[in-house]
Amino acid sequence: METTNEVTPPVVPPIPVVAQPMPAQPKKPFHQTVGFKVLLIAILSLALLIPTVFIDVLSSERKANASEAQREIASKWSLPQYVTGPVISIPYSVGNNNYVQYVLPKNLNINADIKSQTLHRSIYEAVVYNSEIDIDGSFTFVNMMPEKVDSLVVMPESAKIKVGLTDLRGISDKISVDFGGKTYDLNDGGIDANIQSTSAIVDMEGNSLISYGDKESVALGKIDLSQYVDSTDVPFKMHISLKGSEALCFAPVGETTVIKVKGDCPNPSFNGSFLPAERKVDKDGFTASWKVISINRPYPQSFNTDKSAEITESQIRVGMRVAVDNFQKTDRAIKYALLVIILTFVAALFVELKTRRPISALQYLLIGLALVLFYSLLLSISEHMAFGLAYLIAAAMTVGLVTLYLVGVLKVKRQALMIGGLLAILYAYIYVLLNLETYALLVGSIGLFIILALIMYVSLNLTKKEIIPEE
Repeated sequence: METTNEVTPPVVPPIPVVAQPMPAQPKKPFHQTVGFKVLLIAILSLALLIPTVFIDVLSSERKANASEAQREIASKWSLPQYVTGPVISIPYSVGNNNYVQYVLPKNLNINADIKSQTLHRSIYEAVVYNSEIDIDGSFTFVNMMPEKVDSLVVMPESAKIKVGLTDLRGISDKISVDFGGKTYDLNDGGIDANIQSTSAIVDMEGNSLISYGDKESVALGKIDLSQYVDSTDVPFKMHISLKGSEALCFAPVGETTVIKVKGDCPNPSFNGSFLPAERKVDKDGFTASWKVISINRPYPQSFNTDKSAEITESQIRVGMRVAVDNFQKTDRAIKYALLVIILTFVAALFVELKTRRPISALQYLLIGLALVLFYSLLLSISEHMAFGLAYLIAAAMTVGLVTLYLVGVLKVKRQALMIGGLLAILYAYIYVLLNLETYALLVGSIGLFIILALIMYVSLNLTKKEIIPEE
């Protein structure tokens, strides 16, 4: 039996496979990194606030020009009219000293009918008016005369009846007063610093009118009170045809004052010390009524000292000024400029990361300047037409410009149109905020929360794509 010696080949252990390292990704230039683009957006956004501030200053200047034009029109037509009275002034003396006792009406009823019209100067306009005012009521003189002291001499035969007015140029016809059955004419103009104070008379912007009108102007006439000094109810009535601008105001000088005003202005404002007890405003005009009693205001029914400030400040006011809300709304829109710029830049950055098509710093700057130019367009166009239409035109021009530019930069129409649509939605959202008053902060805060949530969500996927390379 044959035997064979077979040699068993040695067992060669397997050669371990060493994992080959992934090829290194080429390092991006710093100016193409996300960090650089975020820094660039921050710097450009802050830098673009500078021209935005200039536009805000320009808006304030244009608003001042509009107010000055309105004041100039008012100064030539007639100023806002503050009507005080009628008031009876009775001279008296104690020894060698002379005084005047003022007596206010017991009952005062005022009915005013206002017809407004609009005058223009250049591109600006102002509301002026003609008014027909009927005033009636009664006076009582019991317990209203000066206190009896030695050497007191009262001169009721030299009394005067006075009506305080801001601007006597606004009187369109002779004023006659039926007092106790007798007719007296108010043919004289004068000054009485005790019943009306021009320092308390201001325009709609709160500016004093003292440099524009006669100081403490009154229309007055002489009246003989000799037979009425012990009377408790002396009736009177009068009619005033009065021109003015911006506002018509009345002082509630009666112990009981009832004021009724109607006019054709569709957007009046009611302010002053008392708001109307009743009001109705529609497209055809307005009606409003007030009732004020003496305890509601800080001056008595008779006095011999200066009560001008108290009387003037107690007046009710019906304003009829042309609304210049285009300037206010433009100012409010400018406050959202930084938000619009940042969101547009962020959208452009997301599109840049997704499409891998870089947008240079210069191109970001040009986009930002187009967004800033929107506010200049809005300001200039709104001076010639309604604010809503001006906003639509300015927004359409800006959205169109930015969209077309991004089409050229990205070479992808879909992505550029998406940014344009986002910008259009953003402008629409801001327009809604501009027209909201009470709920503007609430709606704005909720909207910003939703926008931030969307940005955070979109940024998650884009950040992952940027950090984890594709195999």
